[in-house]
Amino acid sequence: MNWFGIKYQRRRKKCSKWNIIVCGIFMTLFYLFYYEYFNSFTSITLTSTSSSTLSMKLMTKSSTRWTKNVIENKIPFHNDYPRPHLRRKLWLNLNGNWSFTITSINETYPKNFDRFIRVPFPVESYLSGIEERVDSSMYLWYKLKFQIKSQAWYNDNHHHQYRIILHFDKVDYETVVYLNHNIVGVKHLGGYEPFSYDITSYFIKYQDNELVVRVWDPSDKWYQPRGKQVLDVKEKHSIYYTPCSGIWGTVWLERVPYIHIDRLQFQTRLSSTHVLLKYRIDLKSIITSFILKISIIEKNNKHLIDFISYKPNIEQEISFPLKKINLWSPENPYLYDIHIDLYQKDIFIEHIDSYIGFRQITLCSKKKKICLNNKPYFMFGVLDQGYWPDGLYRAPTDDAYRYDIEQIKNLGFNTIRKHMKSETSRWYYWCDVLGILVWQDMPSGDSYKCYETKLDVNKQLQSLRDNRTNNLTLNTNIDNDLSIHLSTSITKNFKSKIQFEYELKAMIDFLSFHPSIVIWVLFNEGWGQYDTIRLTTWLQSYDQDRLINSASGWHDRIGIGHIRDIHDYSKKISLPLSNDETRALVIGECGGLGLRTSGWSYRDYSDRYLMTYEFEQLFINLSSRLSAVIYTQLSDVENESNGIFTYNREEIKFPTAHIKRILTNDYSHLYKLKHIWNLTSIPYTNYKKLSFSKSFDFIIDNNSIDDNHFYFYIYYLNSQVNITIDHYHQMILNQNHKIKDYHYIPLPSNLFRDSKHQKHFLDIQVHYTPSFDDDDKDESFVYTNRTFYLNLVMLSV
Repeated sequence: MNWFGIKYQRRRKKCSKWNIIVCGIFMTLFYLFYYEYFNSFTSITLTSTSSSTLSMKLMTKSSTRWTKNVIENKIPFHNDYPRPHLRRKLWLNLNGNWSFTITSINETYPKNFDRFIRVPFPVESYLSGIEERVDSSMYLWYKLKFQIKSQAWYNDNHHHQYRIILHFDKVDYETVVYLNHNIVGVKHLGGYEPFSYDITSYFIKYQDNELVVRVWDPSDKWYQPRGKQVLDVKEKHSIYYTPCSGIWGTVWLERVPYIHIDRLQFQTRLSSTHVLLKYRIDLKSIITSFILKISIIEKNNKHLIDFISYKPNIEQEISFPLKKINLWSPENPYLYDIHIDLYQKDIFIEHIDSYIGFRQITLCSKKKKICLNNKPYFMFGVLDQGYWPDGLYRAPTDDAYRYDIEQIKNLGFNTIRKHMKSETSRWYYWCDVLGILVWQDMPSGDSYKCYETKLDVNKQLQSLRDNRTNNLTLNTNIDNDLSIHLSTSITKNFKSKIQFEYELKAMIDFLSFHPSIVIWVLFNEGWGQYDTIRLTTWLQSYDQDRLINSASGWHDRIGIGHIRDIHDYSKKISLPLSNDETRALVIGECGGLGLRTSGWSYRDYSDRYLMTYEFEQLFINLSSRLSAVIYTQLSDVENESNGIFTYNREEIKFPTAHIKRILTNDYSHLYKLKHIWNLTSIPYTNYKKLSFSKSFDFIIDNNSIDDNHFYFYIYYLNSQVNITIDHYHQMILNQNHKIKDYHYIPLPSNLFRDSKHQKHFLDIQVHYTPSFDDDDKDESFVYTNRTFYLNLVMLSV
């Protein structure tokens, strides 16, 4: 071998003692140099009071494929830069096992930290190691001792002052930070936006530093934006989930110059011949004598352009010929690297790495449609609640973020609606890289009550959304199964408005960099909705690079925003009679199909074949007036089982090939549902007992019956049904108090396999059963006193 000009002999007899000494000295010096250089950019020696590991048993039922990896690794998200769009080389990840305790809010400081917690996972999650309920009477306390030994953090080769910045990616909700027994900065309010402190004055070089974080999170007992987090959800059909308290984003340090780049903004405008780039690079300075040298680089490392800006903190423009630019889209997620060097006169200050995707989202055509890069673009999207069984609000690993996006895109979807939460920067980074469009919701707060008048058309559309009963007439239209949480003790007061608008602006400021985000959703289904016209007008002015969806679901304001958004979970989607002249029409929520195995869904099915048939019918019958459809939803969440994937992401509930074909407008292999025998054309009603003995000839045109599935399409309200098929196969149906709708019951696959052209016999006994346990009654579904209907159905490809 020949390393660095030194020849190493393999045969021991030719290696003298002197050579061994020289080689040893050289390798020691080389190791020290390499260790110092490498650590200055990738890892820093970290000592912690919580160096012991958390003793945890691996989950079984709700674990994910990434759970074990998190438990075995000392530092979660160790090498995943928390802010991918503004990167520096020198940073330190503080995730890992911290000391932890919970006290009453009446205690000013804990007497001891008696437990450990894994940061950055919510206290309620399994991966935190705590997995406990938190309420408004508690303070959460975190403590970490760390020490930075690397000289790279303290050297100043350019003779500029440097600052040590402490970053919190996400903490829910109220945060107070202490470093070495000093309160750092001001108390932070908000559970979704990143925040940071300059800790230079309190930081001790080469020695232990004690970081203490106090968090208070009242969840739904306060007015803060919180999305779908609700304490003590008891309703079995709830659309709300476990709250997530405390630190749930990466905690990290970085060293920056005293004057440094703080924020990047890029906006794209397209003409028929040119691409106009509007850019703004903000510095932490009011001094203007700085120079920015900027390079935009293609994937082959060829420089698209190099230019100089003399005007930081001001929006500027530069133009390119359109033919030279690879436009970003889900089909071609082309990203250019950006290198930025900051100078003060001719003195180098710092280097920043970033990226950019050139794209434009607008409305176009006379009947308004959503257009991507000046061409009509239909968005096939999924609703993503952003929950995980092991980490709750935080995905277990960065690979898990990527996995969700890749799987959804592989199925043929091109859009994700991030529903009632915002994610860490890493999730949006993968949307940029992999190519998926994002609708970003502003998480709702307050009492989920709407503070604006509901228009008559919205009342009608909401009633259709709530009707999951196959168009049967209801005596009442009470939405109990959605468990809308109304708080009579909280009103939309001034503090609530101020906090909502502060967090709305903070979300946009931080996320507006990402080209994947194309729509801001201001309000969802009226939850906490107020001042819609004022806020939409401000939002359209503040971010002109995206479309604004003012009111997703209902409580729409005519002509406000860029989008008219309908929610409809029925089989036949109902739309307004005519399109807006100024807005695109979309379905913001629909589907909600699930299997009848556990949990609840808007429409449940006995097997994946029927569910796939309904999925196909939903999409092939979409109106051409639409610009987008968002399907509910990406995965199951807790007791809600209407996901495409199971909660742990291990199983996809649909045949993959069918989903891919339908989303690419390939209708060549659709499921077909045929009613092949009817007991009666209209339901039997008002009976005490029914008895039938029927026969039918089973004739099928198919050459093969192997790919067919058979069902009874049945409705039996307040009844028990006994069915005997061909004198030997018996079925007893007594679940009508749980299934109060027409539904399908699968028949054994081999029942008709060898007898498709034979006569078959049915013996049917129906008994009226007038009462059930009060605990099982659901007053929101009240039809006639008793009803029976039966069909035999075949599903085939």
